[in-house]
Amino acid sequence: MKRALILLGAVILTFFSGCGDPEDRYRQITDTSSAESETSFLSNGAVKENFISGKLTYTNLNSENSVNEVKEILTGANIPSKNIDTVFDWVTDFNDAMKSCPAFTLVGDFTTIDRNTVDYGDYYLMSTEWYKKNKKDYGDILCRIAAFELNRENISVKNHISKENFNCWDENNSWLLSDGNIIFGEEASEGNKSYRPHPLLNWDDNTISDYFTLFDPVEISGGCGEQEMLRAVKERWNGLGISFGEEKYSLITLWTQYENTAAVSHAATLVETENGYLLFEKTNPESPYSAARFSTIDDVKRYLYDMLELDYSKYDSEVGTYIILQNDKQI
Repeated sequence: MKRALILLGAVILTFFSGCGDPEDRYRQITDTSSAESETSFLSNGAVKENFISGKLTYTNLNSENSVNEVKEILTGANIPSKNIDTVFDWVTDFNDAMKSCPAFTLVGDFTTIDRNTVDYGDYYLMSTEWYKKNKKDYGDILCRIAAFELNRENISVKNHISKENFNCWDENNSWLLSDGNIIFGEEASEGNKSYRPHPLLNWDDNTISDYFTLFDPVEISGGCGEQEMLRAVKERWNGLGISFGEEKYSLITLWTQYENTAAVSHAATLVETENGYLLFEKTNPESPYSAARFSTIDDVKRYLYDMLELDYSKYDSEVGTYIILQNDKQI
């Protein structure tokens, strides 16, 4: 029963959680009879500086101009250059592999579209492109890993969870199962197919311990409200000695409820700029990186919620209780 519930949660949170079961992922990419899906293609528009109601200005970093511009913004926010370079190595690895994916078109320079969400299409097409066509033997970076890499120098963790208690070992009941597969590698039983750790992710033991402590799911009451969820997360972080520095960049975490658990369904990096905000994110393990411009923090919150709601709507489900944190403060 637990396994069925976890898999259902993984399907609903495909876009945000990156928690898909590795065996199911392998079945997807080896199954030759895929269901029909709607393909989403994006067209270029005029470049604008800030968020416009009903519109979105963003890039998938598929051009030299956009890469240089976003790197400059991240560097100007005092994110260490080594962390930025690492993330953009991941961006290059993804974009080189997925530039012909039929599920989406990678946007180059900053582009404005006439809606405030981006539908990257069917996960089957993305996973097939990544694993089967490109013959990748590792899972790609997910949102939490990309966000943590950019923010980790600004995060302090005093009381670490032991490695055996990382929430990634139990394939039937681990929210961070995919994170563990990407960081440590895994083996899918069907077809004796093995996946190695991501070759461009070289964290030491202390960094990995910080990561799994920070993103460890939090126990809550079933059906709790927003404020109860917020209190539970803050109490848990206080007990673990998790704190954040004061910088122009911050960690964004979107927490959702699943039965008696609150967990980070999505994570991103937010940078304050002269004209507003830049949100940098990996949208899903096999879907693109994105950097988007916003005028206000409320615009950022609306975008994050709308993207979550878009994903839930594909499965006729509702978002339910959620909170969005900027470092350790609710927005």
